[in-house]
Amino acid sequence: MTQSGFIDCPHCGVRNRIPVLGKTQQVRCGRCGADLPVNPVMHCNESDFAETVLSSPIPVLVDFWAAWCGPCKMLAPELEKLATSFAGKVRVVKVDIDKNPALADRYAIRSVPTMLVVRDGKVVDTLNGAMPAAALAQRLQPWLS
Repeated sequence: MTQSGFIDCPHCGVRNRIPVLGKTQQVRCGRCGADLPVNPVMHCNESDFAETVLSSPIPVLVDFWAAWCGPCKMLAPELEKLATSFAGKVRVVKVDIDKNPALADRYAIRSVPTMLVVRDGKVVDTLNGAMPAAALAQRLQPWLS
């Protein structure tokens, strides 16, 4: 079950309140009617990185991860907590380095998990290793103006 919270519509950007949902339920944006992802963490690839991350009107926490990485698996639920509690203020995006090696090379990702904070299309901070949602939130505070 997903807890009640907010999700930004990936199509029009409006903030939507979501109720407690089962895994098979779907919700729609109140403004444009597009289906909203139940999981507020977005997945991104090389073709949509510029639109999803670099053109975002709000700061973005980009998690470079790999399916074989134990710490990456530990970080995933913390990112979901962060994405839910900071909905509308921070976008959380995951990039699989094995499927998107050019992005990993472009941002000099040498170990995973590595997270980049991107604001106004520029990398403003780098975070390495798994950490709890509270520590992530603290690191994001300077970029939330």
